Amino acid sequence: MQRAALGAVRAGPRLCPPPARSFGASRPVPAAAPDKEALLALRRRTGLPFVHCREALLRFGTDLPQAEAWLAARAQEEGWSKATKLQGRAAREGLLGLLHSGQAAVMVEVSCETDFVARNANFQQLVQDVALATMAHCGGAAEPPATCTKRFLGTEELSRVRMEPGGAELRDRLALAIGKMGENMALRRAAWLAVPQGCHIAWYVHGSPPAAAPPAPNTAPPAPALGKYGALVACRAAGAGPPGPEAAALCRQVAQHVVGMAPLAVGSPEDEPGGEGERRLLAQEFLLGPGATVAQVLRPHALAVLDFVRFCCGEEAAAGAGQEEAAAARG
Repeated sequence: MQRAALGAVRAGPRLCPPPARSFGASRPVPAAAPDKEALLALRRRTGLPFVHCREALLRFGTDLPQAEAWLAARAQEEGWSKATKLQGRAAREGLLGLLHSGQAAVMVEVSCETDFVARNANFQQLVQDVALATMAHCGGAAEPPATCTKRFLGTEELSRVRMEPGGAELRDRLALAIGKMGENMALRRAAWLAVPQGCHIAWYVHGSPPAAAPPAPNTAPPAPALGKYGALVACRAAGAGPPGPEAAALCRQVAQHVVGMAPLAVGSPEDEPGGEGERRLLAQEFLLGPGATVAQVLRPHALAVLDFVRFCCGEEAAAGAGQEEAAAARG
């Protein structure tokens, strides 16, 4: 009976763990949660998801340069190999990102393969990150120039723009997006426009994706505006100050006209209209007021167009789409 009772005790549930066999082995101590400020700083510097930034800080603590280097290597590992495989695939879709701040504005184009990815929130965030980084790279609007200034960035220069001074490059940010979404993408181009004090930049975007809330008309958006077609127009009023509300609204209509009618040059207020094939902005028939040229519409308001930039998403890959773009803007 005593043996039976002892067997029952041994077979029953253990109430205490068995003694440790070795004092040398110890259970791993969980890593402390990363500092919130360090996490936000790393996110700003790299533009990568918080989950990746958190993992980097768990590995390297508060050593941000080491964490950033590890994230860049991971982006290359996950994305560059896939980007190399997808490089030959056509990327004719995508989005424009437009950011206006004070006396400067920037417009960027990021392409992808399908409109499905262009509607993805991760892709839209990529386009916004590119616009923000490009604005900072070109100097923002800290010191307005003495004259109207325009600058273009091609794929190579744009890919080497940093998320912030000393931070990761946009090509690493792009590689991570390619690895995550599995489509070929490209940093196609960018344009930066800046005007002196007393001048005004009007902007217009058309074809915003459903997920992107359109910003209030002719106001600097809190985040870059997104769309398929975009225009920046630099205007100057006759007086010493910037255009008033009515004149600013008219400048925005000119930006809408630029999207729809695709002019190639500003031209002169004295230019004679050249018919439907006219490509000088001021000599074109005004899109929103048929019967008068752009110059004739601007003259009563004492407004002058200094310069403009127009982008159509995918126009480098598909030439001759001007008729379709004009119809889209009219619609």
